[in-house]
Amino acid sequence: MNKKILTAALVTCLSVSSLTIPSLDQSSTVSAATVTNQASQQVVNAKADQLIQTAKSLIGKSTYSTAVYKPTYPYKFSCATFLMYVFEKNGVDLATYNENYMMQQGTPVAKGKWQKGDLLFFKSKTTGTDPDHVAMYIGDNKVIHMADSKQNIVISDMDSKPYYTDTYVGARRVIPSLLPSNPATQADNIVSLAYDLKDTATIGTINNENAKKFTSTGFVNYIHKKNGVTLGATTLSSLQSKGTTVSRSNLQKGDLVFFNSVKGSKNPSLVGIYAGEHRVVIPNSDGVISRVLFVDYYKDHYITAKRVINTKTESTPIEQVPPTSTGTTSADKVINFATSLTNKAKFGYVYNEKTLTFTGAGFTYYVFHKQGIDLKYKTASQQAKIGSSVLKSNLQKGDVLFFSTDNKRTTITQTGIFIGGNQFITLSTSGDVEKQSLSSSWAKLNYVQARRVLSK
Repeated sequence: MNKKILTAALVTCLSVSSLTIPSLDQSSTVSAATVTNQASQQVVNAKADQLIQTAKSLIGKSTYSTAVYKPTYPYKFSCATFLMYVFEKNGVDLATYNENYMMQQGTPVAKGKWQKGDLLFFKSKTTGTDPDHVAMYIGDNKVIHMADSKQNIVISDMDSKPYYTDTYVGARRVIPSLLPSNPATQADNIVSLAYDLKDTATIGTINNENAKKFTSTGFVNYIHKKNGVTLGATTLSSLQSKGTTVSRSNLQKGDLVFFNSVKGSKNPSLVGIYAGEHRVVIPNSDGVISRVLFVDYYKDHYITAKRVINTKTESTPIEQVPPTSTGTTSADKVINFATSLTNKAKFGYVYNEKTLTFTGAGFTYYVFHKQGIDLKYKTASQQAKIGSSVLKSNLQKGDVLFFSTDNKRTTITQTGIFIGGNQFITLSTSGDVEKQSLSSSWAKLNYVQARRVLSK
């Protein structure tokens, strides 16, 4: 692939397009980049301490640069490349140098509720909507960050300057969501091996397992064979014919994702192994790289995805929630009742069951209340405290979704009910009960979090 394409996502704090990026330090190994919600708080704290220790160790050894990324002494980093390096050195793959893409990973964190290891985002530019600076929270109201060419890497108190309060736009918690699951699944092992080969495998025109030289198809064959799956493909096209097709909205770790070189073509020129949390590990002529699927190139050139491993031991797919004894799940009842209110319920800043007039959160409260489930509150921000947190990648029917309405994802003001198939039902501020896609531009700009209020 053209190097210009590969660096399309490498946008730094000042969005300088001339960034020069050499190979990563050979001592850097990423082998723990799979999604989980099973990591204990003790494990999370230990990982955060490792991140902070590495970040602090670079103070006085690194200089600020938006033109060059140099991961060896004397180091050169932008704000984003600094944290990408710190996380990668500790086995956590952010897979991007772009602050906006970082802000779409993990789960949102309310202001002031930060934990060590959280990423905090700032925007000082008056144009655009994306953040232009990122820092890592280290506890005691302090962050560590590559500040600028005068300060380089510094530790700052969030109350020390107006900048930190005036330009703050949000925070994301990427651990434990980017930590390995325990116990590891087959998909975890496949992803882990793919990462382990980043610094050792060469991708070209021959396959030599002993020398770790592979074609892109051979690379995928090798990783799966090592994990008990025989694919036997000789070309990308034959590899694309394996397994079962899955939608982009339902990707799971270990799925194969295919891309073309010409928009609209069905002929693959690139394959990646999905690593969870929007990340994909790709073998190509530049070696084995990891990227996030938010990048325009991967959106524009996406063809299809195939599931080639048995995922019964993975998280239960949305469509396979165990039925109740009556054959209908609680989630189905909630969704059916919400759907029945189409052309009946209307939006208004009141809660009136007689006239079926509600806010979005009031509508959600009413729907669940009628099925015997008390959400306790009729406001979106308070409902967001009910039940248990759910990763966007692990949504199930009946989960309650929370959105902002200002395209900033900072303040929760709207709700929806997940209905499967990457869709949700909501009482829109336009006045109607609507089914919408989580892939819509509005949802992407405003999705904040999800909560599970129904028991399995």
